[in-house]
Amino acid sequence: MNEHVMGQEAKQIQDDVLKAAVPFQAAWRKAFFDLPLGLFSETIRFAGQRLQAQGDFIASLRTCRTVPEVMDAQSRFVRETVDEYGAETGKIMEDVRATMSKAA
Repeated sequence: MNEHVMGQEAKQIQDDVLKAAVPFQAAWRKAFFDLPLGLFSETIRFAGQRLQAQGDFIASLRTCRTVPEVMDAQSRFVRETVDEYGAETGKIMEDVRATMSKAA
């Protein structure tokens, strides 16, 4: 076989491999680029929200005049915190599902 024919066959094989890899490139991008960046940005956003809520809670304690008022404020803060973490977990799970289903 001459060198020119071998070069053409090698080029054809290379082209076939690259064409076959296109769907995997999209999946790779979703799994290793879009998903981590999306999760990171959502995590930072939520952390900022939680820090703000913590600051608001501490500021609200200044208005409490009795121990029962402090306990009520603390209880309300904990309930809201648990609810927000639950909602955030659901949101992250949905974001992961949506991102990865686009890759399929």
